[in-house]
Amino acid sequence: MAALNAVNRGVYIADNLDFLRSLNSETVDLVCIDPPFAKNETFTGDRLKPPLSDAELETELRLLRSWGITNETAAADAGIAWPDDGQTRGGYVDIWAWEKDIHEDWMVDLETRYDKIATFIHSSRDSHSDSIAAYLCFMAIRLLEIHRVLKPTGSFYLHCDHTANGYLRQLLDIIFGLDNFRSEITWRRTNAKGLAFKGYPNNADSLLYYSKSDSFVWNRPFLPHSPEYVKQFYRHVEPDTGRRYTLGDLTNPNRDRPNLTYEWNGHFRVWRWTKERMQEAHDKGLIHYTSTGLARQKRYLDEMQGNPVDTIWEDIKTIQSQSPERTGYPTQKPIALAERIIRASSNPGDVVLDCFAGCAYSAVAAERLGRQWIACDVNPRAWTVFKRQFNKPSLALLTCNDQTTGQQVLGSEPTVTIHGPGQLPQRTSPVAVNVKKLELKPRPPLNYKKESDVFDRRQMLERLLELSGYRAWCCGFANRRDDGTIIRDAANFQLDHITPRSRGGSDRIYNRAPICQQHNGSKGSREITLERLRTEVAARQELKVDLDDLIDLNWAYDRAMEIWALEYARRHTPKIPSPSTGEG
Repeated sequence: MAALNAVNRGVYIADNLDFLRSLNSETVDLVCIDPPFAKNETFTGDRLKPPLSDAELETELRLLRSWGITNETAAADAGIAWPDDGQTRGGYVDIWAWEKDIHEDWMVDLETRYDKIATFIHSSRDSHSDSIAAYLCFMAIRLLEIHRVLKPTGSFYLHCDHTANGYLRQLLDIIFGLDNFRSEITWRRTNAKGLAFKGYPNNADSLLYYSKSDSFVWNRPFLPHSPEYVKQFYRHVEPDTGRRYTLGDLTNPNRDRPNLTYEWNGHFRVWRWTKERMQEAHDKGLIHYTSTGLARQKRYLDEMQGNPVDTIWEDIKTIQSQSPERTGYPTQKPIALAERIIRASSNPGDVVLDCFAGCAYSAVAAERLGRQWIACDVNPRAWTVFKRQFNKPSLALLTCNDQTTGQQVLGSEPTVTIHGPGQLPQRTSPVAVNVKKLELKPRPPLNYKKESDVFDRRQMLERLLELSGYRAWCCGFANRRDDGTIIRDAANFQLDHITPRSRGGSDRIYNRAPICQQHNGSKGSREITLERLRTEVAARQELKVDLDDLIDLNWAYDRAMEIWALEYARRHTPKIPSPSTGEG
């Protein structure tokens, strides 16, 4: 396994695809990203708190000049954003199009090596839009690299909302494997808002959580018990220590335990503990005695783990306007959110990667928790935000080196360093390590119990009888009155196939025929065509009309096709409201 080739506490300003491709394979323990959501909006970066100063902007431009980037064109050529552009001003555009955002070689790579992903993107383009397909292509080519750089024990969290959640979930199922999907976490980020439109307000985001394999790091998180719960269940308080405790049963439900059956404090019971252990607990003050002298175990509140965290997170609040960690950066997430993820899915010293790192929340959380971390963002404005976050008195973790564009560390103090698009890590692991082609298996034809149709059997029978003047297509039989006139009634007729299903015949109206009960019975299960049945009926001299007077089956097929097509169009054409009434 290759070693990590990126700098710990390094902030890389680059296209994150270039950055990810420069990393050695299987060197990262946890990836936590908050990418664009395909919101079809532009998020500007001019709302920083406090506002961006002239000195900070000049520092950004000076840094870019040190990398040989002096204008927007040069920034675009280097694959990064220009922080002083007139549209986003350090933010980002979350609007997607093939001709603007997608490189042709990305789709070529997907189609030649990951055909299942390419098929999914093409189908999303057909079923939704070019925009969502372009977004998925952008994400897919990066998610494949994220999967590659994760260690076998690694985990991945993707932050998203309702806009593209369903598509991203399917994409990740393909890349990581459905068996490695762990949870979809719902983070309630705000209270009910957006009441001006019809529908339920979208007040929650999602975290899609996957592991690289079954052997992943997991440190189960817990929430402290609520004050109400503590008051109800931990009523007892030790007067000398102030420790709260509840009482646990020390009797044993298994009555057949002779070695645990003895008298203690006047009560003869089958106990959970041996007499020696009971004496030890008594000596340490770990036993509470009831008014009758029955021993109960003390369970201290400060030794309990609390309630296990589930997939609904409501205790982590969104960043408020006066929060000390607030930057004003668009779509900033609270550091506590990243801290929960990092605690649960990594250990101290592990490597945490955020390659959409604009607001620095993952990096700050990782530093607080004693993890190594690396960050990447396409916009130099991220460096300004990083410096602000790491130098705030409330965080005050590291110094951010403003004087270097390389990997130099000033002095002995840990320092966050900045690296440009031309200073990416040098990859030493082979390019093709653990690249697995995802084959699209040929799909067998689907067999249905009953084909979908616009007519039921009764409707088919009546429509086809109308074509033949209510005469059977096998022999010309018709229901008649005493005066010889034909009764327009479907009674005494059966619906059968012109070409049997065993020979590929359809259940649709254009392969159906009304025949009389007599000949439907004689046809039985022989699976013969209607043409063959007619020949047999004629040979037995059972025709009710001349053979030439039977309905022409080619003509009937054409008419039935027209009937089916008109009814299908009628049922699938949207109603157009009337200009006068507004009704269809």
